[in-house]
Amino acid sequence: METRDTSVEVAELIALLESQRQLYVRLRLLADRQRALILNEDTQPLLGLLVERQELVDKLVSLNERLGPYRASWTTIYSCLDEARRRHVAALLEESNAALGTIITNDNRDTATLRARRQGVANLLVGRIRHGNSSR
Repeated sequence: METRDTSVEVAELIALLESQRQLYVRLRLLADRQRALILNEDTQPLLGLLVERQELVDKLVSLNERLGPYRASWTTIYSCLDEARRRHVAALLEESNAALGTIITNDNRDTATLRARRQGVANLLVGRIRHGNSSR
């Protein structure tokens, strides 16, 4: 990628970063809905939501590939931006990173909830098996 600050390159970079932020915000909202579905043990809607999440992740992967050339020359590109664009780009990156951090935190919490639930079911089954065997 050329490192000169052309209006087309900057416009494309900003459009990509805005798309990235929007996808992360949508993913965060789905993660919030996911939490409620897990707590309510609402399996069918949860499976549908996970399909939606995967679609957004696939879009983020594609977007990440398109951002690759900008990342490769990030220091030079960023230094060529005027102050207003730098602030705008920094804000977009901060919002995306904040959303990603929330998603990761929520997913870790949901994973722990599901593990605990799975362990509870396993313990219940083991108890029933033992109880069934001891009554024979």
